[in-house]
Amino acid sequence: MEEMKMNEEVLYIPVILASVIGLIALNGLSYYSQKSKAIPEVAWVLLLGILYGLAADNTSMGLPELTLSADLILFIFVPLLIFGSTQTMCLHHFRKVLAPASLTATVGISISMFVTAFVLMALTDISLLESLIFGVVVAATDPLAIGAILEGNKKLSENMKLLIEGESILNDGFVVTVFGILALIVFENHTFSVVGDVGGFIFHVAGAIILGVVLGRVARFILKIWHAMQFTLVANITIALAFGSFLLAEHYNMSGVLAVFAAALSFGYKQENLSKEFHLQEYVWDYGQYVANSVLFFLLGASVISQGSLSELRLAQALVVLITLLGSRIIALVVLRPFIKVDGAIISWLKLLVLNFAGARGAVSIALILLLPDSFVFKATFLNMTFLLVLGSLLLFPPITSKLIKQL
Repeated sequence: MEEMKMNEEVLYIPVILASVIGLIALNGLSYYSQKSKAIPEVAWVLLLGILYGLAADNTSMGLPELTLSADLILFIFVPLLIFGSTQTMCLHHFRKVLAPASLTATVGISISMFVTAFVLMALTDISLLESLIFGVVVAATDPLAIGAILEGNKKLSENMKLLIEGESILNDGFVVTVFGILALIVFENHTFSVVGDVGGFIFHVAGAIILGVVLGRVARFILKIWHAMQFTLVANITIALAFGSFLLAEHYNMSGVLAVFAAALSFGYKQENLSKEFHLQEYVWDYGQYVANSVLFFLLGASVISQGSLSELRLAQALVVLITLLGSRIIALVVLRPFIKVDGAIISWLKLLVLNFAGARGAVSIALILLLPDSFVFKATFLNMTFLLVLGSLLLFPPITSKLIKQL
């Protein structure tokens, strides 16, 4: 018995050492990232995760293998990160960019999806519907990678920042919805119905927004009638609001992403009227976001090694990733440019490039691929392609975005 305990203690030593070294490295890289703002923290965390994955793959080191699951991403990280990034938005200001954000998050994503799907069909033997699944999954963007670049940057107007952040969250909701419809058609032989599926789509989106707005206002009203603004109470209620709105929406077949987004917006608007105690909870959320983001991208990096196999990608598949990375989103934005207005004018070509390269891919894309059934013959291929796309965008897009902003 004592020998078993000693073996367990020996087993945990590499994990503890790796955690301590990783934490020290993360703090050092965080300091460097904040000073330079050239490479975001998440990129460094991602690389640390990859290094850990390589170390864990070496069985002699005794490190446990870390993997990502779709449920972990969608039900734990997504509500936290979306609510945290949305609650500081002002509803009144967001209305000014609602039209272009909605346009790029729906029509823009659709164009990007078809561009990627047609390229995939042309270069591989994958069918149209299966290609559309990959196309919509990799169209989802993640604003967290360039959050540090946007924060406090005076060369970008507040409306432009809101467009980048808002469009990214809205397109996540749209992507998850379209993915669900395509998955039903491909894997469950569902017959598309204009009335049924379009009606279901409207309910999925509109119902989530209404639910989120109602829950956000109810949470705000509860705090008002209690006359209590202690930051612990507010933090607890906002955490409950984030997870509650997501889970309730998903339970009733609505978009959890859009429900959290609407809840955060309706709860947090007119923040200038709130007390100092109320604003303390924002610091709690800031730190929570930092921790959740770091853990998520570390796991993502480790999963590239434990769940992916980039060496198995063929040249044609890598070419699809390259075209998707550099071409699909910019084509969509160029087509829609005449309809994208920011600060009262059609968006400039330079700002259009900023909007394009601010759209790094993230964990939502990985989560949706992981949701595909194991029997799907192209699941491993799609996962490897998505890993490569996410890695490429997270490492390349933030520095490009930073340089483009400096030219404004």
